[in-house]
Amino acid sequence: MIKSVSPIVAVAVLLSGPHFVRADEVATPTPAVRLRLDGGATSIDTLLDAFQAAIDAKDERALHRLRVNQREYLEIIIPGTVKPGEPPRKVEPTPSMWFWQMLNQKSEDMGRHLIKVYGGHKTKRIAVKFTKGSREFGLYKAHGNVELTLQYETGEQQELRTGSIAEVNGRFKFIGFNQK
Repeated sequence: MIKSVSPIVAVAVLLSGPHFVRADEVATPTPAVRLRLDGGATSIDTLLDAFQAAIDAKDERALHRLRVNQREYLEIIIPGTVKPGEPPRKVEPTPSMWFWQMLNQKSEDMGRHLIKVYGGHKTKRIAVKFTKGSREFGLYKAHGNVELTLQYETGEQQELRTGSIAEVNGRFKFIGFNQK
């Protein structure tokens, strides 16, 4: 298994060609009822507030509830990473699960790292920057990579990078956590 590939690179691989995609198959669009983020935040600010609260409280479970789950990744992110108006991409189950497992493990590891390095403080968000801007895809919109400037109770400021945010039907969740 390749351990140095980021989740964003994994999505780029899906976009780059027929590596795991059979060109003769066209995916059936995801039913609208399933095209949702379970418990997603109602805004980016609300998501970032919850992210900060989870980090400040060193609450790993709360932190991971803020990112897409397996169903959302397999049914929205992977098939939906196409140009707007194109049908959802059909990807075989084995590579889809590999991409999910890679993203999930890296996000869990990064979540623990974020809590270890930044957790246990009362922070105030000073600035938010999206280093990659926003991009519309077939089934979702991506806002990334998020860069937060936080101020600790001591007055010290710290920059924290979190990863990209998915927006689906007015709900928001992190796709995964990374600091690149």
